Amino acid sequence: MPATKYILVNDSGDYVGIFNLRHRLNDHLREGAGHIGYGIAPEYRGRGYATAGLRMILVTALAEYGIKEAYLSVNKDNPASLAVQRHLGARIDHDNDTEYFTRIRITAPGAMPEPCRDPGKDGACG
Repeated sequence: MPATKYILVNDSGDYVGIFNLRHRLNDHLREGAGHIGYGIAPEYRGRGYATAGLRMILVTALAEYGIKEAYLSVNKDNPASLAVQRHLGARIDHDNDTEYFTRIRITAPGAMPEPCRDPGKDGACG
């Protein structure tokens, strides 16, 4: 599948993380890894870089590739990454023994997804 990798750096030019945006999905990716994968270097975790980077990738997904609903996955043993996704409006679509599979609706070109302030028990936002 065609994809673009984005390297996230801080103001000093230091490597912070990487984001991978798949331009479209096949059936395997739709039920698995989804459109977006990302990783933040350990020394930069917990500082808002994942949220900022994912927000930029979501805007790019809509503006450049017409993706209106982003599919993502997250390991169940990574609650921080799930929190990043839920903060940006993700809902849990389904899960298996090891992963949650989330969806984030992107509503307008250039618009930032609205944060999910009070996700329900099932991960659904307002």
